[in-house]
Amino acid sequence: MKKILAGLVVLSGAVYAQQKFACVDANRILQESKTVKQAEQELRAKVQDYQRQLDEIEKKLEELKKQIESRAISQQAREQKIKEYQQTQAKGIEIQQKAQKEITELKEKLEGDILSKVRLIAEDMAKKNGYAGVFDCGAFVYRSPDMDVTEEVIRKLDVGK
Repeated sequence: MKKILAGLVVLSGAVYAQQKFACVDANRILQESKTVKQAEQELRAKVQDYQRQLDEIEKKLEELKKQIESRAISQQAREQKIKEYQQTQAKGIEIQQKAQKEITELKEKLEGDILSKVRLIAEDMAKKNGYAGVFDCGAFVYRSPDMDVTEEVIRKLDVGK
């Protein structure tokens, strides 16, 4: 019985050893892909747009604060400026919350789109090349250099834009 079990273990190991695997380096994809760089640029543009809006509000708040603290202003005008300050401050908080939400959603969408594309590319490559699986290269303690298909994945990702 032990001989049969030992034979099955060796046989299953041999079947596993005959399977082909590939890997991709996610860090290289993030660093080298034009598609990823374009997504990062889109995200940066959105952040910069919101930052400009918040900077304008900050300037307006500084102006209003100076006017409120001025001794040459009437009490009625001061009260009006205080209301305007509070409204501007509330608008700034609203824009900041909207920006955080929108930027987070955009980042998640862009990351999801890229990950989805990489998965589809890896799946297609696995089917065409007979790979049993495509792993992240970091998952291996040792791997043969020819297992790394990152360059091909990057090329297909960038061509498929």
